[in-house]
Amino acid sequence: MEYRFDIANQVLIFVVLSLSLNLLIGYAGQVSLAHAAIAGIGGYAAAKLAIANGMGFVPSLVLATLMAAAAGAFLSVPALRLTVQHLILLTLAAAVVLVTIANSTRDLGGAYGLVGMPVPSIFGKSLAKPSQFFWFLLCVSAICTLLYWRLADSPYGRVLRALREDELAARAVGKNVFVYKVQVFALASAMAGLMGALWAYYLRLASPVQFNVTQSLLLVTMVIFGGMGSLLGPAVGAALIVVSSPILEKNLDIGAEKAALIRLVIYGAALVVLMRLRPEGLIPEHFSFRRALARLGLPLPGAGAAAGQQSPPPAAGAADPAAPAGPGQPDAGIDIAARTPVVTVEGLRKAFGGIVAVDGVDLALRERVVTGLVGPNGAGKTTLFNLLTGVIPPDGGTIRLKGKDITGMTPDAIARLGMARSFQDVRLFLRMTVLENVMLAYSRHPGEHLPLLLGAPLATSRAERRARELALECLSFVGLVDKAGMLAGGLSFGEQKLVAIARLLATGADVLLLDEPISGVDPQWVDRVALVIRALPAQGKTVCVVEHNLYALGQLADHCYFMESGRITAEGSLQELMADPRLIAAYFGA
Repeated sequence: MEYRFDIANQVLIFVVLSLSLNLLIGYAGQVSLAHAAIAGIGGYAAAKLAIANGMGFVPSLVLATLMAAAAGAFLSVPALRLTVQHLILLTLAAAVVLVTIANSTRDLGGAYGLVGMPVPSIFGKSLAKPSQFFWFLLCVSAICTLLYWRLADSPYGRVLRALREDELAARAVGKNVFVYKVQVFALASAMAGLMGALWAYYLRLASPVQFNVTQSLLLVTMVIFGGMGSLLGPAVGAALIVVSSPILEKNLDIGAEKAALIRLVIYGAALVVLMRLRPEGLIPEHFSFRRALARLGLPLPGAGAAAGQQSPPPAAGAADPAAPAGPGQPDAGIDIAARTPVVTVEGLRKAFGGIVAVDGVDLALRERVVTGLVGPNGAGKTTLFNLLTGVIPPDGGTIRLKGKDITGMTPDAIARLGMARSFQDVRLFLRMTVLENVMLAYSRHPGEHLPLLLGAPLATSRAERRARELALECLSFVGLVDKAGMLAGGLSFGEQKLVAIARLLATGADVLLLDEPISGVDPQWVDRVALVIRALPAQGKTVCVVEHNLYALGQLADHCYFMESGRITAEGSLQELMADPRLIAAYFGA
């Protein structure tokens, strides 16, 4: 019986370790090969506090957890600007360094580790036997799993998945990438540190073998095997691998050391086969038990209800998908000069080495006016958008939004102040649903902030309902509410462009910068996208459009700036600009 409890205890520890790593890898896209080493910080901290300082069981667990969280937060700082490949190398190096320190430090027991930890007890009851330790470990694991579930299956988890998909797009809708990365590293490390401390108490020792790079790779295998980004897939992967280990050792009957090596080969081969047959793991990210049972022909309660999202009727003025509408027309009677400038740019400059991409640009985006930015390729139009939205800092000049100087601010800060942008290559979160893409842009969601997510569940629920309603309204406006439950990656390019506009609307920004919203779109979608853009000023939006489709731009823009060689060289209506032979020659390269 004690043997079975021993296996159960190992399963619980590795389940929580794999779930915490999934929070990093599967949700936030931050690959770490130092997770076992971080758990080792918790294990060694608990052992040192218990042996050298005589600290009690629970206080040492708390301090060990905090120390691991601090180590994870510290590790996240250099990782903020690294690519995935460099992050793997950084965390691998960190793991090797930590294990080397443990192996070579006399006060940490060297290669033998810290031995002689006291028998843990809780409320005066000893946890010496596996069966006694199991119930305490089960309670702690349940709390950790519930915390993980609360984080992953929430607005906070939605932001983490957005970071995994496209950090720049997440920043463009107002998400502070720095804060989320530090938080998720600290949270995952805290859970790992707690499990490392419990693992040390359970074995009565903390040794380098428990927390080496091989153990980190085993944890990564568990996550991939179960399904990265899946809510509970990594737990299944961890349980299967841990349970299979003693079975293999018993059946091979060749000794623990040789069996351990053979296990690694078997796990590797199994992982390769799984990646070929089921690349998303045993339980994929978007796995649905309801759909799985439906495939077996089993009746389900409420099966008659729509599996997707409920679709409200299209909003007034929304683009009707069935209506063959042509593009709108600029308001011929509009007095551009009488409109209040919302964005003013003065002397904006940016050079890359010896190449001046933006050279002393002055322009104004006026309230509820569609402004076109036209010019040949390489004129600096996208660079100008990048400067306006904080993607790159300017070398000189000022940018003001509603009178506030926003020069040099970060993209997320500018988006929160009311100026958001789309991208030439759309940059939707392709592994998230259309509805989730748009909900993510809701800027006043308490559930995206860790203290409020955990401390104000009712406010989070209310905000989630509001975010959903707003997202459906925005999708209705662009005529795609019927696509709400689809993955964004399954849409056509024209539909993705419309979802990008809906996402901008959901930010609540007053100024929308659209970078080539029609270029590359199938001709049958051009009029529909143009119709949606033309309707934006009636929603109180100030719009600036970069577009090479001159026919469509002529239907959209109330006013245009002509940009060449990094400078604004002319302005007026598109018809006026295109009537100038010099500008025509500059545009077409004649």
